[in-house]
Amino acid sequence: MATATSDTLQNAAQSAKDQIAQQKDGAAASLGNLAGALRKAGHEAGGDGSAAHMADWAADGLERVSQTLRSNDLNGMMRQVESFARSQPVAFFFAAAAAGFLATRFIKAGAQPSQGDSPGIAGGMGGGLRRDAGGFENSGDAIGKTDVSSTIPF
Repeated sequence: MATATSDTLQNAAQSAKDQIAQQKDGAAASLGNLAGALRKAGHEAGGDGSAAHMADWAADGLERVSQTLRSNDLNGMMRQVESFARSQPVAFFFAAAAAGFLATRFIKAGAQPSQGDSPGIAGGMGGGLRRDAGGFENSGDAIGKTDVSSTIPF
């Protein structure tokens, strides 16, 4: 029985590693495409100005990250992250906090709206919430109560 459980755990771990490797390869390709698009947009919009220079600089950084993702396996990347965390703990802490913040923002941006945020859903006597020009929710009734909690950016 212990062998069957061990085999199941090993299969699950291998499956997770395979999925992470696929995601890593997809992210590398996406970053490479984004770098190319950024470089092209910078040259088309700004010519030789500072905007084109900034676009090139950002595109170079994205291409380096993309190449790093393509060329390293997961274990190698984990060793590099551990090495960086040991040598620069403060920078690692802030980078991890920024990554967590960005991940949270992306997750919230992609989340389905809750029932209260959906227009047209009957809410009380007003018959559904609608956003006015200022981004506030308005129930549409004669009083026009505003939900201030929806104005918080995060």
